[in-house]
Amino acid sequence: MVLLEAPSTKVITGENTVPVSQLPLVWQEIAQGEASVGLPDAHSYIEMAQLFQYKLEMGEVDLFNERPELAHLKPAFSKLFGQLARETLEFYGNDFKVENYPKFKEIRREFQSKGEEYSSEFKVACIGIELFEEFGYSLPASFYQVHLAPIYRDHIFEERALRFDPREQGNKRPWDAVLHAGKVFAIQMKVQSIASKYGFTYQHGCGCESHLSSINQSQGTFAYELNPEKRKRWIRSFIWTAWYEYAFFAIIPNTRYLV
Repeated sequence: MVLLEAPSTKVITGENTVPVSQLPLVWQEIAQGEASVGLPDAHSYIEMAQLFQYKLEMGEVDLFNERPELAHLKPAFSKLFGQLARETLEFYGNDFKVENYPKFKEIRREFQSKGEEYSSEFKVACIGIELFEEFGYSLPASFYQVHLAPIYRDHIFEERALRFDPREQGNKRPWDAVLHAGKVFAIQMKVQSIASKYGFTYQHGCGCESHLSSINQSQGTFAYELNPEKRKRWIRSFIWTAWYEYAFFAIIPNTRYLV
């Protein structure tokens, strides 16, 4: 990789990035301490944003690094994915704002007050609280929203086709991104271990049905803790994966055949 010397290019750990001034406004506000975010290490998130935008705007991906015969397609790729990168960072910059996170304890009280008939919904609210106690503001609001989603369906075990259900069109892109970021398995294992304590497991079809992270009954419990030495790396990997899943969402081929 050739490091550019242009004034508009910054270098972080040996890789080219865009300067903060070229990030969406919300990230500039985060960098200046003017946004209401609770990020535990805002600087590292800002650096990820700088790297992410540069790589998609400049086409710095394996496709072009490994297949030079496709170099003529890089300008088109950069134009398309540069736009998608900005959309992605704009969304997540706002998704990290404190006011966009669920009011976990209020949600739990609401279902607790409804009695035994809503005991399953109460348990899902408890899962949400434990997830927040584990990850806090290091993960975006949409991470928690998708795991609380079952309590707002017609019944807690309802499955919905994420891409096609008209009730979920406003959620499909960020929620799908979070669910696919579960390929960072350490995070997924922690989610499942917390859910198992309440008799549930989360499932995601990873196809066009997508199931909105549908809930099912668990046959047992298990304990899992994130390795403290790897925790920060796993969280960064989860965020990075969610970002590119969000950016790529609309170009993934889908078909009702899978629903």
